[in-house]
Amino acid sequence: MRRRRFLTAAATGAVVGTAGCMGGEVVFSKNGTVNVPSGSGKVLELPPEGEEIEYTARDDRPFVVYVFEREDAVETYRAYVKDRDNDDMPSERPTGLDSLGGQAIKLQDDLYQSSTEERAREPLNADGTVYFVLDNSNYEDTVSAHSDPLSIQLDLKVVASSLPI
Repeated sequence: MRRRRFLTAAATGAVVGTAGCMGGEVVFSKNGTVNVPSGSGKVLELPPEGEEIEYTARDDRPFVVYVFEREDAVETYRAYVKDRDNDDMPSERPTGLDSLGGQAIKLQDDLYQSSTEERAREPLNADGTVYFVLDNSNYEDTVSAHSDPLSIQLDLKVVASSLPI
């Protein structure tokens, strides 16, 4: 009888524990249009307690997403985009977490998209504030800046664990 109670309690604990891992608490979300001026980028600061990220970004023209895990990296990005003709700019430019960002992929003639793998949650693997950037500049010379601003449709969620451990 005690064994049966123990197994029932253990199974219930496993189900509750797994549900906590799957859920989590949304600590930041952005769902809507983000305007990105020509030759610039829109930087969103993500909270330091964020452990996972999920996003989908779409526009009718090419753009790039960067996810910087260090403040000095995003400051280098900001300085370059602001004054890219300055000779004092570092030759090496940080690209952020390659597994989370990158150039938007052309899905149709007038649709470009960037997202986390299979539009699912991915671990952030960063300590502290993370910087999510929608780029409309030629920061890496892979996509030239557009003369018009972009209106990127963004669905972004940052999740923290709901487990007390």
